Amino acid sequence: MDSDAGGPRTPPSLRFQGIAASQGIAIGHAVIFRAPQERLLHWRSVPPPERPHHLERYQNARKVLLDSIRAGMNLAAGALPEAMAIVESYELIISDPAIEGTITHRILGEGMPAEVAVSTVYDAHIHALANASDPLLRERRYDLENIRQKLVAALLSPSATSESLRDAIIVAPSLLASDVLQYHDQGARGIVTEVGGISSHACIVARTLGMPAVIGIRNATRLLDDNVQVIVDGTNGLVLVSPDETTTAHYRALRQIRTHHRPIHSEIVTTTDGIAIPVYASVDSPDDVPFALAQGADGIGLVRTEFHLVHLNHFPSEQEQTAWYRAIVERAYPKPVTLRIFDLGSDKVIAGMPHEQNPALGLRGLRFLLRRRDLLSAQLRAILRASAQQTVRLLAPMVTTMEEVETLLTLLESAKQELRDNREPFDDRIPLGIMVETPAAALLADQLAGHVAFFSIGTNDLTQYTLAADRTSNLVAYLFDQLHPAVLRLLQMIVSAAKRRGIHAELCGDLATFLSATELLVGLGIRALSVAPTSIPALKEKISAINAAQAERLLEHALATSDSAAIRALLNNQHLSP
Repeated sequence: MDSDAGGPRTPPSLRFQGIAASQGIAIGHAVIFRAPQERLLHWRSVPPPERPHHLERYQNARKVLLDSIRAGMNLAAGALPEAMAIVESYELIISDPAIEGTITHRILGEGMPAEVAVSTVYDAHIHALANASDPLLRERRYDLENIRQKLVAALLSPSATSESLRDAIIVAPSLLASDVLQYHDQGARGIVTEVGGISSHACIVARTLGMPAVIGIRNATRLLDDNVQVIVDGTNGLVLVSPDETTTAHYRALRQIRTHHRPIHSEIVTTTDGIAIPVYASVDSPDDVPFALAQGADGIGLVRTEFHLVHLNHFPSEQEQTAWYRAIVERAYPKPVTLRIFDLGSDKVIAGMPHEQNPALGLRGLRFLLRRRDLLSAQLRAILRASAQQTVRLLAPMVTTMEEVETLLTLLESAKQELRDNREPFDDRIPLGIMVETPAAALLADQLAGHVAFFSIGTNDLTQYTLAADRTSNLVAYLFDQLHPAVLRLLQMIVSAAKRRGIHAELCGDLATFLSATELLVGLGIRALSVAPTSIPALKEKISAINAAQAERLLEHALATSDSAAIRALLNNQHLSP
């Protein structure tokens, strides 16, 4: 934190348009975390007798940062277990032997001052990630940049701030997920950052915590002053600085509506005109299931089975997979569980996968598994074994052709026959669904619906492929808009095809968590949603206040518009943001 006394004072009533990264409204005083003034361009070689002191300074700064990150891990373990893997990854970066060894050599062998050694070594890794072909790897450069800044800041200004963060709006160049956890625990209300993508670790944790966040406000740390009043509108991507009393009162009223006590609905909720809409949980492991059920989940709508691979140093055997899937099914029983087969490729790679220039458009999802039928068949058998209690559904990701579905059905029947031959119990009528997350699948929805039991619409990928906007890129993040009229029309096409064929169209992805869009989704005919467990209570309450017939009329107005701004204005006029 830096007072930056020589900088300009914040003028009254500023309004910044950024990128909505985590929904909600936060009102508080700004606390500015500025990047350290590193002054690293001109430095002198450290004499050999003084070099051990610089190494000690680096080791002390490293310890301070590790202690901070471990504090974040403790918070995640207690309150947000799904964030543990994210925070653990920071410790792995800081403790990376290659990074540590190079920094030590730069200090002791080359005579670099500690802050210069840290900066140059991390900069090299950041540059490599910035030029990676994998979009999620490019996104992770923000984590390394933040770690570098924190280490350099600890070296240049070793005394930590004791300023209270209660009711604060954190304004920073970027943040780590562990920062978000700690600032939230210390009473901070919202987040504003200069850079980052909506798929960054910090944004994922902010959404899970329900902490409003807006990203992409250029030069925010220079344009704002400490203690100035700030409103963060994380639903519309707005940051209001020094708002007048009328504006503040308006946002306080909206916040009160959004944050009042929400009961936990343990049963499936219905709209006011009697349409039942289950709200499922999206999870990554068996450990997530009890918390999801406690939040009122009507089942598990998406198990990202590829996350089983994250903590293993080997590919799980068929027996290990069976045990893992059974653990999820048994913890959720008697509620339904949807197991998505490995969605590998793009941001999730394993040994042996080919290097691609554009992996998001390459060998990923079902495409990859059909190339590796040994992996696919083993997973199908493991899932079938876990389905014996008849509460399991099977879901295939990244489908673009009818041939892919037909081949998958053939392989599924072969897996069933192997279990029959071995007299192993399983659900012979296990429902098979597909992720509809490409324009190709949307345009073929009528034909695809004749071969599967349900659609699960993945709005994150559907939006990025429809709008040709990499959802992990800060440069085009302003184009990534799940309320774009083109996206809504594709959603209508998908749901209409499902209705004609007599199957359900469900929705997962970030759009399902946007309470401002819930009435539109009901109007479209979406009849189940899958979201992060922490989003379930508010979403269920929202659904229970919606009239489906009125929602259909609202949808007609939305589809008649030609731009996202008009759709958002329509939603705001309907007071849809709880």
